[in-house]
Amino acid sequence: MGGRTAGASVGAVLCVIGCALVAAVSCSGDGSGDATGCKDGECESRYVPQPDAGMPLVTASDAGAPRLTEAEGACVKQSIAATPGARRPVDIIFVIDNSGSMSEEIAAVRRNIDQEFASIIDESDVDYRVIMISQFGEDGTGVCIDPPLGGADCSQGIEKANGERYFHFNQVIGSNDALCQILDTIDNTRADPRAPNGFSEWLRPDAAKAFVLITDDSARCSYIDSEMTVYIGGDGSDPFDDALTFHAALRAKAPDHFAGPYQFFSIVGIAAHGDQPQPVFPSEPLDPMTCNTAPSAGLSYQALSVATDALRYPVCEGRSFDAVFQVLAQTVIQTAKAECTFELPEVEAPQVLDLPSVNLEVRRSPDADPQTLDQVSGRLDCNDAHSFYIHDRIELCPQACQWLQRAPEPAVEILYGCSVNPG
Repeated sequence: MGGRTAGASVGAVLCVIGCALVAAVSCSGDGSGDATGCKDGECESRYVPQPDAGMPLVTASDAGAPRLTEAEGACVKQSIAATPGARRPVDIIFVIDNSGSMSEEIAAVRRNIDQEFASIIDESDVDYRVIMISQFGEDGTGVCIDPPLGGADCSQGIEKANGERYFHFNQVIGSNDALCQILDTIDNTRADPRAPNGFSEWLRPDAAKAFVLITDDSARCSYIDSEMTVYIGGDGSDPFDDALTFHAALRAKAPDHFAGPYQFFSIVGIAAHGDQPQPVFPSEPLDPMTCNTAPSAGLSYQALSVATDALRYPVCEGRSFDAVFQVLAQTVIQTAKAECTFELPEVEAPQVLDLPSVNLEVRRSPDADPQTLDQVSGRLDCNDAHSFYIHDRIELCPQACQWLQRAPEPAVEILYGCSVNPG
């Protein structure tokens, strides 16, 4: 970000954000530089670590059958007791556009967020927080969330809005400035006196993070402070360049919270797919077609969703937000299951981890036979209860996670092979 000015080649965008966060999802294209974000062979490796993320350099093996590491050949061994029902906390950051065209969508959020989002997560016993960044208000395009999620009835005003799990940062979000407002309000000491250090004081360092952006327009804004100058959007800008610009600035502003993976769900002006609201998956290209009331398909927001392995939905289907919020809630619940994710170990230079050789075995009880799980390229390749994938950490596929959680005394053993980095 020169002078911490954000900007980089589009090929680097998804190889830095995409491969590190979504591996094959964003980097399984044909190398043509299409909307998947990869071109010129820059995403040939299945894992490209971010150079300053504090992670070991990891290499991918040549294509072909996996070479599973045996115990005597392992450079690192992890033995983990996967306690059933364990959860890690999750912080969900809603960012809602307050422009005049958003009144129906905001009303739908208010109708559904308690019943179709918060209540589903409540029932799962996940330790979650909802942080709302939007202008407070009961009418028009203001946002207010009543109990049980909100702290008090909306008529009591912004001073009573916060609750045990809900925190409202009172900031107007314009048609095009959502990303810049996130960068500004994360540590803004002026915008909302109830959060004198910005909304970051409501974030928890150990929590998984997910943004949910709701807007019907595009990204076009600038953010300038004493340390960085950021421009997002504009005529001819590339959506994936915008994604990298935001990602780099966010990490620089709040490394304690966003040095690792996060998800960026976008509910934007894309055309509906079918009669019922259907998600657009990360493997699908950016969709330039708009729904009937939206001025823009929000391509830069879509690029962030692709890069962070998150879903996209049409904002014009506001009356059907119940289904959208149900899916978001289930996704958050899956994210919170700590025993299904395992951090990669650090190794001393010049050794590097060889991820395709990872040997992951699970036992459902101490006297049960071990079962070896298959490594797949990414979440979209998960097709049974015996597989896992690696982004910036090891993650069990959803069915494998559910299978393990039903075990009486589950345990996981992971063997890593290493090679020498020639660089």
